[in-house]
Amino acid sequence: MKIYENKDTQRERAIECVRRFGHTSDHNFDWFADSVITPDGKPVFVQWPDGTGLLAHRYPEEWRIWSDPLCPEEDAADKIKEFVLKVFEDKKINAVWCDDISDSIYPALRDKGANSEPIYYSLLWPVLDLLKFDPALAGRHFKEMRNAKNKFYKEHDLEVADAKEFAKDKLHRIIENWKGSLSQEKKDVYDLRYHNAIDDGFRGFKTARVLIVDGVPVGINAGYDVPNRPGRFAGAIGVHDYSVKDIGTILYLEDLEWMKSSGYSEVDLQGSEEDEGLNIKLRFGAKVERKTDTFSIKK
Repeated sequence: MKIYENKDTQRERAIECVRRFGHTSDHNFDWFADSVITPDGKPVFVQWPDGTGLLAHRYPEEWRIWSDPLCPEEDAADKIKEFVLKVFEDKKINAVWCDDISDSIYPALRDKGANSEPIYYSLLWPVLDLLKFDPALAGRHFKEMRNAKNKFYKEHDLEVADAKEFAKDKLHRIIENWKGSLSQEKKDVYDLRYHNAIDDGFRGFKTARVLIVDGVPVGINAGYDVPNRPGRFAGAIGVHDYSVKDIGTILYLEDLEWMKSSGYSEVDLQGSEEDEGLNIKLRFGAKVERKTDTFSIKK
């Protein structure tokens, strides 16, 4: 096992590993590299002699594994255990977090003697069949959403532009306004990843689009192809600043319409807790495909 800490010189090596072994909608090296929680975090690529790998963020006193290891799924727990034993050789490291790991891995690690803490939270990951998605939103169960969409387009002008070519300061402002609009209990959201993606020009993303309402940039949609899942798209970023009524609905629909018109057959709608966000995804006919856990392993 070798640990590569320079994300720029090892980028192509890591991308090749993702190409070969990636399978979750989080398996995108550049989005992973952008997604450090704090500025002292460092994205690291780990690789074994057989070509398999693992993505993790290193912090001063802990590591955080990003999604499942890049390997056959039956080997995932063994890869994590080997990695944990290695990084625990550093006396400053007191915990390894497993972030959004497939739910079969937690019990497998416990069976292998890992000192795993209780699961911190779990997410459900719905996948939508875009071939069945009707942009016209026909049916009684879409009446409220259809009315909101029609009213929005009557009252506002909407323009969609390439976020990769857009003024970065204006994109950063969307993120700042989004975070500023959140309730106090949600202020600990991880917003740094969005600023990093903007600064990196959305490198590694298939598309990044900014939604402009009445001349003002208010939202961002961005995503990429899921590795080894032909026709599947990952809608990784969907952020807006809450400044216009129903902009969240418009942002969501614009994303689905873009994917469908671009020829994708399905979309991973990203992880959700069992809340209204999940209910909205299921209303479109999405089916929960997997469950993930987030937990820590202590020395």
